[in-house]
Amino acid sequence: MRCVWWSMAWKWFPLVVGSAGLLLTPVPSPGSLAQTAPRPEVIAPWEIVNYARVVLEIEPIRQRYYRQAQAVFQGQVPRNSCFGMNPQNIPIGLETICANYMREAMLVLKKYNMTMEQFNGITRRAQQDSALSQRIQTEMLRLQQH
Repeated sequence: MRCVWWSMAWKWFPLVVGSAGLLLTPVPSPGSLAQTAPRPEVIAPWEIVNYARVVLEIEPIRQRYYRQAQAVFQGQVPRNSCFGMNPQNIPIGLETICANYMREAMLVLKKYNMTMEQFNGITRRAQQDSALSQRIQTEMLRLQQH
């Protein structure tokens, strides 16, 4: 696993990415392409609400750990500091910060019954679908006003 957070804005910001990072879909047989052409998965309204809640709750956590990382690196946090396929890729001094951030982020995801795969999937979709991105932003604004 790797946590992804230092240099990204919220709407393009996958919190945690599985080590493979690949989406696998079955390949239809040539004769069945018309019937089985992949359709984009519909994201239910409740998923957008939960996604927006997760983003709003995790952002202050991310900011807090980012400030800690800035203190460790005198304001110059290495880009993608918590990236890596294994702990050896995390810069010295950030291991605990990354681990604590990951732990807290996972608790928020669990609170809203969302897996990291679901969260990252919606994040990737929002990066490619401006209508979905707008729906998420609208929901975040609605939640902040209540």
